[in-house]
Amino acid sequence: MEEVMKIVSNGDGSVKYLFKLVDDYTIETLYMQDKNLKVTYCNTVCVSSQVGCNVGCIFCATGKCGYIRNLSYNEIVEQVNVNYFNNMILSKGSIDAVVFAGMGEPLFNYENVKKAIQKLYINIGIKNFEIVTVGVVPYIYKLITDFKNKINSIRLNISLHASTDDLRKKLIPYASKHSIEEIIKAASEYYENFNTKVRFRYMLLKDFNDSAEDVENLIRILENKPVKLIISQYNENNIPGLAAPSQKEVLEFYQKVSKKLDCGVFYNFGSDVKGGCGQLIPNQVKLRC
Repeated sequence: MEEVMKIVSNGDGSVKYLFKLVDDYTIETLYMQDKNLKVTYCNTVCVSSQVGCNVGCIFCATGKCGYIRNLSYNEIVEQVNVNYFNNMILSKGSIDAVVFAGMGEPLFNYENVKKAIQKLYINIGIKNFEIVTVGVVPYIYKLITDFKNKINSIRLNISLHASTDDLRKKLIPYASKHSIEEIIKAASEYYENFNTKVRFRYMLLKDFNDSAEDVENLIRILENKPVKLIISQYNENNIPGLAAPSQKEVLEFYQKVSKKLDCGVFYNFGSDVKGGCGQLIPNQVKLRC
């Protein structure tokens, strides 16, 4: 795997990497240094698990490219290795956490993701991991079986993005496979086994999922559940019909739901260099989107 390009954000100092693979496809990776601990850890690497993605979320640039292939566990690990050695050279400190939130649905490449976590835990000593998924329920239960009492800190992050199943299916075609109720049930069991609240990510889209009714629905389905709702702002991908609310509107929505739910607001690292959530694409080489 070859590092082709490195772009540094002017806003928050995040670093987006473009890597060329042996078959000339490319993937992107984001390094985030979060000295104020806005996302819990200081030095975090957001890795890709696939070239492209076959989930097809309508708001996601990766999904528009379609699915090309899974990454091997070595290709996942190497994304972290590059960041690890660059940090050592620049005296930024070691990598604190690895987040599987780059290109692809990590649970659709489960065995390679699992092996990459094991290698990074043993070889580099990384103890904090997060898997971001649309909610592939059978593999959530498999995570419990495979990692209980082995690696304590694998945080689960569910891309919810809607307050009803019907609305969620419009955003995430895969949502027709598992209802929100099924996902919450799996999340509750995950909490029981790892004693870690599952994060439910809710990306606000203006005039789509930001109504007073959405607030009521979220409170109804999530109140008293062992989850934390994370509100974020849509990262612009030039998709017709989709727009981001203002930061003021994001905070107003947060203030309404936080009256009843454990809730936070997500800071979108690297969005000015198209490194934010839903913005990573296999570009430059063998472009398919």
